[in-house]
Amino acid sequence: MQIQGVDLEVWVAVLAALGALVLWGLKRYRTVMADGKVTLDEVIGTLEGSEEHIDEVDEKVDRLKDALKARKCSVCGGTGHDKRNCPNKTEEE
Repeated sequence: MQIQGVDLEVWVAVLAALGALVLWGLKRYRTVMADGKVTLDEVIGTLEGSEEHIDEVDEKVDRLKDALKARKCSVCGGTGHDKRNCPNKTEEE
């Protein structure tokens, strides 16, 4: 199955990566706020820990962008163009 010309697996991977980032952020927020105050060390630790999660989401989004760019033409099935500028489309169509 495809959504916007991109396989469902790519969309699921992006949503899963975003969900994991959100859950990690909520867990980290609860940990930092457990004592009711935020220290600079906690902020720095959170920023350093978030890099890995953000890089994963960035990688998945890049794959999604590439897949969206490589959509197939509905007339000929080729990539790099769409039905409006398909080289195989006749004047009558």
